[in-house]
Amino acid sequence: MNIIRIATRASKLALAQANQVAKLLSALSPDCSVELVEISTKGDRDKSDFLYKASSVGFFTSEVEKALLDNRADIAVHSLKDLPTTITQGLTISAIPQREQVSDVVVTSKKLASIHDLPKGATVGTSSVRRISQLKLIRPDLNCQPLRGNIETRIGKVQQGQVNVIIIAQAGLNRLGLSDNISLILSPEKFIPAPGQGALAVQTREDNTELCEFVSKLDHKNSRIAVETERRILAGLHGGCSIPLGVYSFLDKDTIHIHAILCNLAATKHIRKIASCPIDKAAETAESITQQILAEGGKQILEEIQLNKALSR
Repeated sequence: MNIIRIATRASKLALAQANQVAKLLSALSPDCSVELVEISTKGDRDKSDFLYKASSVGFFTSEVEKALLDNRADIAVHSLKDLPTTITQGLTISAIPQREQVSDVVVTSKKLASIHDLPKGATVGTSSVRRISQLKLIRPDLNCQPLRGNIETRIGKVQQGQVNVIIIAQAGLNRLGLSDNISLILSPEKFIPAPGQGALAVQTREDNTELCEFVSKLDHKNSRIAVETERRILAGLHGGCSIPLGVYSFLDKDTIHIHAILCNLAATKHIRKIASCPIDKAAETAESITQQILAEGGKQILEEIQLNKALSR
């Protein structure tokens, strides 16, 4: 391998993730030279309040994928939770490197022992309907306000007093060296993260078999099993950023443990499922969880969300 061009979003976090993959590739082959191809995506340009109102999928990924398909880049690096479950024709996920921390965290002005330590009516900045709905289950008095922008901007909103609190992925703070800002780490078994949270996806063109094989050396088997299990449930519910769904799975020896929650937007209804099974039964168990969620009111929740989305356009 000589020069490998990596397509990536231009945010600081995306560049940090792309550079992480670049270092891993360089470690595989000392003569490998890496160039970053920065792409502006619709998700970076459109600062509308809630992502669930967006009419398209691949809000942060489709234009990065296009650079790969147009041969402006050789590989693409994505936050896996942003990548639609339907893989774009001609592309493949050749590697999912070892996953970072999966938890959501609270950033506020002081350390906390729990969510219950937040003042009554505290203003929480987040545009994630998953985070909002799970917060409302714990603290219905909290005042959730739409907040987007890069991680530094969101932390700045807390420091400037524009919001009391933000909820954010721990992985992003870790990758940017901003972990000192964490006030509270939320247990992923209780406050369930997005499917694939903390994981990266390294995409290649299917027809570039030599590069696919080279990149596949970065694949971390247990991380792939865990996130593919989570994304199977996401796919079964036909969701993305548009639904308040949390799914978290982890491996313990020969067993995989799966936690899932689906809420309605108002958090007046929720369905929570927990299951454990042998690793070779992960796909089957994920399908079973999906069907249980749908049968126990999930279908109605999803229909309600779609109606709300249509009315908001």
